[in-house]
Amino acid sequence: IKVKANNLYSDFKLIGFLNTRIKKFVFVRYLGNEGTITEESIGGVNTNLLPNGAKVLNIDLKKLKLIVNFEDENYILEL
Repeated sequence: IKVKANNLYSDFKLIGFLNTRIKKFVFVRYLGNEGTITEESIGGVNTNLLPNGAKVLNIDLKKLKLIVNFEDENYILEL
């Protein structure tokens, strides 16, 4: 599990946040791909910007934090 967690952190980079009236977006880079994810994003299901099975739990625009659940652990990524 520690190796996979390290892979999440080493391969995944938080770039920025965008808030629109409809949705909150997070700009990320993962395995050479760049784009946006939302609170509906699930790796391998509707995005290639997260590891397979990783789910966005929360986007906190005030604190510039992204919370991702990956392999039953929550990871807090900050800008």
